[in-house]
Amino acid sequence: MLRATKLVIEGLRDSVRRAKHFGLFRAPKNLIQAKAELQKDIHLIERALALPEPRRPFGNSPVKRVEDIIANYGDQLGKNLLSQAKTVLDNRNSWNDKGLRPKQITLPAATGVEKFLVSRSSVRAFGSDKQISDAELERVIALAVQAPSVSNTQSWSVRAYRDAQDISDILKLQNGNVGNSPIPVLLVITVDIRNFTGSNERNQMWIDGGIFLQQLLLSIHALGWASCPMNFSSTNSQANKLRELADIADYEEIVCFVSVGEEDRNIIPAPSIRKPVQDVLRIERLRN
Repeated sequence: MLRATKLVIEGLRDSVRRAKHFGLFRAPKNLIQAKAELQKDIHLIERALALPEPRRPFGNSPVKRVEDIIANYGDQLGKNLLSQAKTVLDNRNSWNDKGLRPKQITLPAATGVEKFLVSRSSVRAFGSDKQISDAELERVIALAVQAPSVSNTQSWSVRAYRDAQDISDILKLQNGNVGNSPIPVLLVITVDIRNFTGSNERNQMWIDGGIFLQQLLLSIHALGWASCPMNFSSTNSQANKLRELADIADYEEIVCFVSVGEEDRNIIPAPSIRKPVQDVLRIERLRN
C-alpha cells in the first residue's frame, strides 16, 4: 500500500510540474513556447503539402498563427526557424496560387550508416503496387526487438492491422491522420506496465516505448519500406475506447501508431528541417 501511495504522489508531483510549464493554450506565454508553436504550425503546413491530395486553397488558420508569432517575437525566433517559416509559407502560396508542390530538399552530405539515418522520412502517401508480407513484418519486428530496455524487460507489443475497415475504425480515435492515403498496414505499439516496479519507474514505459519505436522505424526503413509514426496523445476516454475496440488490456499503455507500406515516389515527404546541432548539444561540467 505504501508503494502504491508513493506512486500516486510522485505522479501528482509530475502533473503539477508539467501544468506549470506546459503550454495549456495555443497562445504562447514565452519565447520557448512561441518557438514550439511556430514549429508545430510549420510542420502542419508542410505535412499538408505532403498529402496525396492537399486541399486548395488551405492553411489560413495556421498561416495566421505563424504570422502573429513572427510579428510578436521577430528575430528572437532565430534565423533557422524564421527561414523554415518563410520557405513553408512560400510553398503553401505556390500550391494555393499555382498548384505547385514543394521541391525535394537536399539531404546533408553523408555516406554509409549516416546516409541511411538521414534518408529516413515520415511518409504519408503510399503506393499500391507492393504490399508488405507477414514474413517481412516478422523480419521488421525481429530487428526492432534488438532495442534496449530497462533490465531487458522488453515490455513492448505490436498489433498489426491490414483490414481497411479495422484501420479506419482505429484511426477515428487518433488525431492527425486526415488526408493521408489509404494505409496498407497499421501497427499499434503498446507497453505492458506490469513490468515496472515502484514510483521511480513511473515513466519507464515511455522511455522503453520510445526507444523501441525508433528502432522499429529504422528497421522498416532498413528493409526498404516506408512508415510514419502517428502520435496517440489522447485523453483517458479516447484510450479506453481504443482498449475496448482493439481488446487492449488496462495494463497496456498505448504508445504510438505506425503506418507501413510502399512509398509513393510521386509525392515528396515533408522536409521536417532539423535544429542545428548547436541548439541541441551542450558540453558542460559540474565544477570548474
